[in-house]
Amino acid sequence: MASSAAASSGQAAKGRILIVDDEEGIRELLKALLLDHYLVSEADSGATLRQAFACDRPDVVLLDLKLPDANGLALLPVIKQQWPTTEVIILTGQPDGHGVPSWAAEAARGGAFSLVSKSAEFDCQKLLDGISLAMLRSLQARGERAPPPGA
Repeated sequence: MASSAAASSGQAAKGRILIVDDEEGIRELLKALLLDHYLVSEADSGATLRQAFACDRPDVVLLDLKLPDANGLALLPVIKQQWPTTEVIILTGQPDGHGVPSWAAEAARGGAFSLVSKSAEFDCQKLLDGISLAMLRSLQARGERAPPPGA
């Protein structure tokens, strides 16, 4: 699992995000959006995600629905069992507004925090807002206080 190390003690207060997506371009885009505010690590497959279970628990997992060796919906309960206070945001190539497929209902039942489209309708601000809310919920579930903005 590749990881961006915390170089300064000021980064220790940052929330942790794990990006699980097989598309390197998507991981790079998400890292570029998130690195200023969060500690970001990544996994490119279900197998790499399972290896991450031995590492520090992330506050939020951005989980691709379709991985080469796993289905994101099948990984969702595994993540929630391993890291109960971690919030999971499902990433999908399905455009927004095309009805709610059965997998969306299954994701909600499985404990997904939200769904975000990574199609042409990708909304960067919607993702950042969702991550911020998921981060807050994760910290509250552990009884921790959120770091001040920009920390």
